[in-house]
Amino acid sequence: MVRTKSSAPARKTVSKTVLMLLTNAYDPDPRVRQEALSLIRMGYRVRLLAWDRDRKSPPSECIEGVEVERVFLSSSHGRGSTQIFFYTLLYLRMLFRCLRTPFDVVHCHDLDTLPLGFLVGKLKRKPVVYDAHESFPDMLEGSVNPSIRRGLVKLENFLIRRTDLLITVGEKLREFFAQRGARRSVVVGNWKRLEEFSRAERENLATRSRLGIPPEALVVVCITQLLKDRKIEELFGALAECPGVYVIVAGRGVLEGMVRDAAQANPRILFVGLISGKQIADYTCAGDVIYYGFDPENPNARFSAPNKLYEALAAGRPLITGDFGEIADVVRKANCGIVLPDYSAQSVREAIVKMQDAGWRRILANHAADYGRTAMNWSKGAEILRREYEALLHKLSNRQLCAG
Repeated sequence: MVRTKSSAPARKTVSKTVLMLLTNAYDPDPRVRQEALSLIRMGYRVRLLAWDRDRKSPPSECIEGVEVERVFLSSSHGRGSTQIFFYTLLYLRMLFRCLRTPFDVVHCHDLDTLPLGFLVGKLKRKPVVYDAHESFPDMLEGSVNPSIRRGLVKLENFLIRRTDLLITVGEKLREFFAQRGARRSVVVGNWKRLEEFSRAERENLATRSRLGIPPEALVVVCITQLLKDRKIEELFGALAECPGVYVIVAGRGVLEGMVRDAAQANPRILFVGLISGKQIADYTCAGDVIYYGFDPENPNARFSAPNKLYEALAAGRPLITGDFGEIADVVRKANCGIVLPDYSAQSVREAIVKMQDAGWRRILANHAADYGRTAMNWSKGAEILRREYEALLHKLSNRQLCAG
């Protein structure tokens, strides 16, 4: 594996190695990056084995100290049930690389890496961490044969009872796994570093000015995948009846053409395309309200704890969202936004009109900032990772002493 001396942090002692498994190319994946960098700061060496379906990235490179090795296997998303054949070939290719890679812990990102990681961990007698970013079988509903989905649920039930640690993104999802038999489960949300969402008012005004937004306008920010279930059309319908309100939209997906057309027809819709992590923070901080749309009927909605929630808390911005999942619970508990009764254009419009009250909006923003500072930020996530990894390696050391 190629390593760049300039980007790898100096280590005073021989570090423990974490082998992460991932089924995207790591370009980089935000949650994976945040966890990997935190582990590196704690003194761990992180080696990441990733699946590059598009063959667009180098076979190996060091990114901010994360040692990335990619497996090239051409495929595409949305293959449905036939994807199982590509996973079989992927596992065979990854298995050889895992077995020749020295590691102390195998960290499996999502269910589609867990069977392989579990096998390798047991073969090498190393702890296995399952990092469940979502309810994976629920995500596949409607896109694979129901028998495959049921089989994945049974497989997940078998594996979570035997993995050493389960990490997931929210308390609702953690409870779901605990009820199914997970031995040890903790929440490490997609929480954000507060310093990454800190902007001076002059910076926010500069961002708004660059987009042609008047200083006094209310700005709603919608950064998302441009998919039908993200309730973007409903947001645009509401905007038509809210003069003086602007919407910043970012992302890519099947609705990109519709968004571009809407932006051409309405100068208060500002489409900025696919943006970087820093730009996400720039636009979030430059906005006044964060909009999160998602289909409440989606099986994963009951667990929803999206990035938009934590970005809003880090930036100190109120939210407009639907009545589902962890996001609705947090908005209510922190009193930091509006939970919609439904996603009709009328309901969204009424919420935006309420947000035009600057004094009330400021109270909600202060609540969001307070909750982000005290309850949900990456400092807390990093501390949980530190504690759990130390416990895992302590148990491993004890087992090795007993075996010796």
